Amino acid sequence: MKVSERTNPVGYQTALVRAALRARIDHTASDADLDQAATEAGLRPAAFTRTREIVREALEAPVDFMEDFNQDIAEALVGAAEEGRPLVVIDAFGRRFVMEPHPVKEPA
Repeated sequence: MKVSERTNPVGYQTALVRAALRARIDHTASDADLDQAATEAGLRPAAFTRTREIVREALEAPVDFMEDFNQDIAEALVGAAEEGRPLVVIDAFGRRFVMEPHPVKEPA
């Protein structure tokens, strides 16, 4: 299933962050590098500048559960949730995961 940058921006941003991690590129990646990672992942290249900025921010400042303090982790998680953007998390084994915020719908 294709993820659309226009109709599901957070899903697209998350998919592009994952694609960038698979391509082993970091926050200094050029637009061409991000476009190539997107294409290789079956995504269309990002159309919006803000999408590229969000992807680079996620790649630049991952949350590392072995290095960061609890307060820093909490602030990063809350900030990503409030802003509705993906967050890269590094676990105790050095593996990188991408967290995608989803709003909770209240029961009817």
